[in-house]
Amino acid sequence: MKTNGIMKKLFTFLMTLLAVQALAQDRIWLDNGNPVQARLSRAMDSKLEWIASDGIPRIYHRKRFLVIFGAAGQFMVISELNESPNKAQTQIEAFYKSPPRNVSQDIIVKSVPLTVITGNISYESDDVINYLTMEGNAASINKEEVATVIYRDGRHEILRDVVDVAPLLALAHKEIEKKEREIVRKEPDPTQSQPVTKKDVPPPPKEQTKPVLTDAEYKEYSAKGIRRVDEFTSYLRIIGDKSMKSEDKNKAVQQALSLFEPQATVAVSSAKGVKKYPVKEYLNRLKLLPYAKINITWNEVKYVSELKQEADGNYYGTIAGQQVFEGYSANGKVAYGDITRKNIRVKLESYQKTIDGKDTVNWEVLLGNIGVETNEGQ
Repeated sequence: MKTNGIMKKLFTFLMTLLAVQALAQDRIWLDNGNPVQARLSRAMDSKLEWIASDGIPRIYHRKRFLVIFGAAGQFMVISELNESPNKAQTQIEAFYKSPPRNVSQDIIVKSVPLTVITGNISYESDDVINYLTMEGNAASINKEEVATVIYRDGRHEILRDVVDVAPLLALAHKEIEKKEREIVRKEPDPTQSQPVTKKDVPPPPKEQTKPVLTDAEYKEYSAKGIRRVDEFTSYLRIIGDKSMKSEDKNKAVQQALSLFEPQATVAVSSAKGVKKYPVKEYLNRLKLLPYAKINITWNEVKYVSELKQEADGNYYGTIAGQQVFEGYSANGKVAYGDITRKNIRVKLESYQKTIDGKDTVNWEVLLGNIGVETNEGQ
């Protein structure tokens, strides 16, 4: 009996280890608006077990999960899971065993009207996506109209609040699968190959060289990302201090905004759940809090996802920390306090600067969305 117990524990450990090793780029989007590199492992009556990169199984209520993406770009909306634990478990296992997507084009999901667009994305900015249609025609779409992009290499990007995007993905799922069957990448048939003369071969496109950080620069800008968080919290204390002049608080708002990407949001948790606000709205709300003074500090601040260069040439990472909030009454005593785990997206963006007639590459550190981790449903 003792030997059987040891073997059972060993088997459980090995299965967990294999699951962790297979994580790759599998991601789970939770209701706090942030993706977690993890995969589902077990379905229960009203809860789901998941394993993150630290190898620790966690159990959350089903309502905490919104959508999961596989490393190859396949996805499943949690609302599509059967209520029966056994049937849901079968769906989860089938999802992770599904063959990799083998598509030749990117997929763009437009919000209103809900439309699935296929094409080869040729250019992206913060505002627009340019692409070539299946017929080879140039087209463009404003990013404000886009809910999700699923790239042909398996990456994905959610451009609106994931709470709103998940239902759209559920509605469009069958249409996306249909489109993907139409754009399957075809392998060349060697029996049909024709001799190609030199004049038939188009010149290779000139790929713009992406600037790359040196080791010293990487350390410098990683540290600067942490300092950006410290700067932000110092401005928060000024903005929430009723003894400060209005003009000083407004100046602190503008200085805090300069630390962020234009579309960044801040997630705030309350008894009603998690709500996101544009950074400017969040800061203005902070000024109106009914406290004589506030004190906000961050502890255990560190990178949970190191800066990594992505396809656009910029570096991205995630900083996490424990935020301590204290609101003081007029008598100097703490009227309210809470402790919340928060994540901040960090972007390191390159730009050209001309000094003495010579172009040099410089980098700017910007903060992105601030997410909150809640314990609801655990």
